[in-house]
Parts: sequence; structure tokens; C-alpha cells
Amino acid sequence: MKNLKKFKLLLLCPILIGLLIISCEKDDYFIDEQNNVNSEINDKSLQSKNEKFKGAKKLKNPYSVKNMNKALENIKKNLKEKKIKTKGTSASRLEQTINDLEFNTTYYYVKFTPQNTEEESLIKNDDDLHVFDYPLDYEFSDTYLDNRTPDNDSIPEYYTAVPVGKILPSGVASEIIENLYIPEEDPFFDTYEISSEPEAMTRQGEIGNNEDLLRHLLMEAFTLTGNEKELMPEGDTTNSWWIFGSKWYPSGKLKIWDDNAGSSTTTTQTFSHWEYYNCDTGEIVPAPDELLPYVKVENARIDPIDDNICQRAVYIYSTSTVQGKYVPLEGAQVLMRQWFTIRQGITDSNGNFNTGSVRGKARYVIQWERYHYSIRNGSLFQAETRGPKVKDEPWNKNIKGGDDEYHGMIHSAAHTYYYGNRFGLTSPPRNAFFKRQMKIAARESAPWGIPSSFSHLRSELTFGLSAQIHIKAYGRSSDNVYGTTIHELAHAAHWEVDSSSYNNLVRDSFLSGSSEVKNRNRRLLETWPTTVEIMLTVDRYRNKFSLTDYEYGNSDGFDLRNFQRKTVASENHYTSCGWDMLDNFNQGASIYSGGYGSSYPFDRVSGYTIKQLEDALVGARYWNEWRDNIKNDYSNPTSIYLDELFGNWTD
Repeated sequence: MKNLKKFKLLLLCPILIGLLIISCEKDDYFIDEQNNVNSEINDKSLQSKNEKFKGAKKLKNPYSVKNMNKALENIKKNLKEKKIKTKGTSASRLEQTINDLEFNTTYYYVKFTPQNTEEESLIKNDDDLHVFDYPLDYEFSDTYLDNRTPDNDSIPEYYTAVPVGKILPSGVASEIIENLYIPEEDPFFDTYEISSEPEAMTRQGEIGNNEDLLRHLLMEAFTLTGNEKELMPEGDTTNSWWIFGSKWYPSGKLKIWDDNAGSSTTTTQTFSHWEYYNCDTGEIVPAPDELLPYVKVENARIDPIDDNICQRAVYIYSTSTVQGKYVPLEGAQVLMRQWFTIRQGITDSNGNFNTGSVRGKARYVIQWERYHYSIRNGSLFQAETRGPKVKDEPWNKNIKGGDDEYHGMIHSAAHTYYYGNRFGLTSPPRNAFFKRQMKIAARESAPWGIPSSFSHLRSELTFGLSAQIHIKAYGRSSDNVYGTTIHELAHAAHWEVDSSSYNNLVRDSFLSGSSEVKNRNRRLLETWPTTVEIMLTVDRYRNKFSLTDYEYGNSDGFDLRNFQRKTVASENHYTSCGWDMLDNFNQGASIYSGGYGSSYPFDRVSGYTIKQLEDALVGARYWNEWRDNIKNDYSNPTSIYLDELFGNWTD
């Protein structure tokens, strides 16, 4: 045992030293023209990049400074050759302004290469920095992104566009992939300073104001790189020049399927037969003899010989009710990406969102991440749901099944614990200057039979390669996924409440040589998050969805009824004790008194609040210390029964 502790100490020492060094070196730096990062991609790195993203399509970048200036020169040339003309009372001043224009770098297309979780957290500490773990100048299929494998088990590289002068985190390796000029972000194009006659309509070959110039510039830049279709509306574009590249405001409504939020009624339509009627009077007539063989055949429409007889399909409608329904997806981060322009929207309590304006076609993306937490698809890559690439269309999405529903339900739980009603409970570890974003790995399997888990040391011991929380509830009912996520976050919050006592509980729960010590510590370690799991899940379904009779744990073939349907003999660790102190139901009473019988915990305690139970965790290093803290800290008439309640479970 001493050797094991010695080994663990040796393993942790370099990690702690590394953390100290990183904390001391958190100076920021500006990224600018003088930065010693090479802004040109040499042939070798380009070849390496193409091999790395083999199967994805590399796009020509319309926003490079070089391409934008080339587009501007073409406009100047066309003005000189009278292929484009200026118009309005300020036409001559407008033409001179255009001829004097020259574009400089306003943004950098940047790749970050964090080497460990601390460096990754420095990137995520900036909530104005929206990063993607794939390049922005490639076109990827959903299948490609879902099936990625990490390179050498490393932390992903991150890509984004940052304005010149943006303060970036020090100590994180970065590379300028390309210098950009993004005219949509240039305030010059938001005014009509060069013309007193602004117009809403832009005509090809005519420039009368800044908006006209911007649309001509974008069209030329996108045409030079073969991307002009992205600016045009769907369908015939020959006569729609006036709307190409125009501003529009992405919006939409997101819902997610919840197995436990109620029921849904659906109506289906099934073909029955053809019906014949007099075309003039509408009177139903028998089908002509020659058509009788076809009357019952779906889609076999045969025109009657008699011109006065018409026919129509008759359908049978059937209604069915299923368990589950779509509910609003609250707090989801929707990013609208148009090349290097990124707009953000957060869904409200009804699932509605809207973002700032974009031009041309842009892709809706749900990035399953908020400032304080990030959900990973597996262990490393950012989980996201990619929507359509459209122009001037809202995105109304119903999420059901597969990874998207799994990630969405994990997000719903994390959003509640971090941003929703948690009854005054301490938040799980939050993203901050000296802290890191909580990473939640959404795993589809449980390797080696290891269930969902939380470990604040896991990330350090794997040099930043593993998330602190691993959820392994894929394919289970919605409330189970939700509750499991709450449970693991409650572990993290317990560590935040009193890290010393929590570490003591964990150590003795698994490393003590005494089974008695193991049991009493493990019981407290798991009973507390089980209490929070029940509390927040019951609150979701009873109060949010008005299911007043809802009890947690009655899905996936179980009948646990808020974990109170577990007998004393069957459960020694994940107990109902915490919930028993909150409710007024005695499951151990006889069935004649409304209980379940003597095999179940006898509970005459009630009236405590969950916040009181959490505060009593401070200094509680084993089962009965928690009980004693509750006794000593709060006045409650049922406290005389605390010994009896805690005594239901023995070591």
C-alpha cells in the first residue's frame, strides 16, 4: 500500500509542477503582422493537411486578402472599361472612392494546437472565441466527422478566425493559416457615406452605394474561387442578382424527443380504394365494369371511358398514441457559420433561437457546448449536430434517435445543473481564469464493463486526453440519460463543496483494506449524487412537463420509484437515504399503512431541504459523519429518527 501511494505521488508531482508553471505563465499576447508565426503554408504542410483530411473537399478561399484584392482590381478594371458604372448624384466621388480602395488583413485564419488540457482550457476560457475541431476551408460530410479517429491519441486541433489585434492565450501553439479580409465585418460597408442615394435593390453592373459595392465585391470574390453558388438563392439565379449576397437573419426552433415527457398522438393515412362520381353533379356512381379490377389497387389510376365520370382516391385515417413526445430544447448553442463569419444563438425555454446577420448560404450547427461545459462525441472530439446549408431559411429541427438525441439529453441535464434551477445547490466546477471547462464524454459503450463515472484526476493522469466525466447510457430512456448525467455532475459538485473530504471518501471507498470502511464511505459517496439525481430529474418531469405522478427509475425495465423500491438487502451504496430525508413517505411501513413492507428502509424522517443536506457534506468523511452534521446543524422535529434511518444500511 505504501509503494502504491508512493507511485501515485511520483506520478502526480510533474503534473502539479506543470500546473504551477502554466498558472505563472498566463500572460496574453496580441496576434498581429509582427507575430513570428509563418502565415504562408508551405508545400510540405499543405500535403500533410490534405492527407490528414483525405476524403474531405478542400475549398478555394474567397476571403484571402490576395483574392479579395484581386476581386477589387477586377471591379476597378470594369469601371475603367465602362462594364460597370457608378450612378447617383455622387457617382464621380463614388468611383474615386472605389479606385482609392485597398484591402488589408482584418482577420487571421488560425489553427490552435493545444498540447494538454490546460492549454485547451485557455482557448475555451474566451467565450467570444468560437472554435471548431476541423478546418473551416474544407467541406466535410456528417459521416466523415462522426467517424473521425484521433491522431496519436492527441487533443484535437482547433480552427477559427480572429480579428487583427485579438488577444490570444499565451502558451498555446498557433499557426496563421491565411490572412483574411472579411468585408461583411468591415464597418465601411454598413454605411452609405459614399452616396446619398441608398437603394435596396442591386443591379448587376451598377454601383450606387456601399451595399452595391459589397455585393459586387462578394460576387467577384466568390466567382474567382468557384463558390458563386453560395451567394445565390436556390433555383434560377439569372434574374436574382439584386438579392444575391443580401443580409438575412438565421432563426429557428429546436425540439428533442423525450421518452418520458408524456405521450404523442399521430395520425396516419392509408389508401383504401378509388371512388367514382359524376363530374358535373358530384354524385357517387358505381365503378364501370372495366375498372373494377383496379379499384382496390393503390396508385393504379385508370381514366374512365365515360368523360362524365371522375375518380378520386379514398383513404383510411388511423390514430395511434405512443409514449414520448418532442419537447423544447433549451439552452443549446446554435452557431451559424458562413466560411469564417460565425454567429451565435442560444435557444430559449421554448426552443427558439436567432442569430446575427449573415450573407449568402450558411450552415446551422448545434455545438453541444456552453461556456462551462463541453460534450464530446466519444472522448476527444467536440459533439455537434450539423444542420442544412441554406440561404434565408429558418431551421426547425426535431431531434430524435442516435447520437444527436443522446448528446441533446446530456446537454439538457448539464444545462439544468449549470444554468437552470438547482435548488441552491453548488455548481459543478465552472470554467474560469484558473479553471477549465468541464468535459463530458458521451460514450456509446462501456469498455470493460466500467459504468458512467467522474474523476477530477482522470484528465491530469492521462495528460489531458480524457474527459472528467464519462457518460455510458447510450440507448437508455431519456430520463435515465438525464439522471445519469446529473449523478456524475453531482459527484463533481461534491468535490467542489469539500475537495478534501471528497478525496478521502474516494480513497477509502476503493483502497481501504477494511470492507467496513469501504462500505460506509462508498455509501456516502454514491448516496449523495443519487439524491441530486432523483431531485433534479423528478423536478424536470413533474414541474416542467406537469407529470405530477412521475417517479424516477421506472423505465428501462426497472420499478425503482425514486429508488425507494430498493430493499435494504439489495442495495448498500446507491441508497434512497438522502431522498428519504426530503419526502414524507415511509416505504418501510406495512403495506396496510401504504408502505412496501419491512424489507424496505424504515423512514420517519422528513422536512429537510436538499441544500441543507449538501452543506452537511462539509467535513463528512464517512457515512455517519454526514448524519451527525445534519443533526447538529439543523433543527428538525424528525431528527430523532436520523439514527434509525441511517441504520437501515449497515457496513
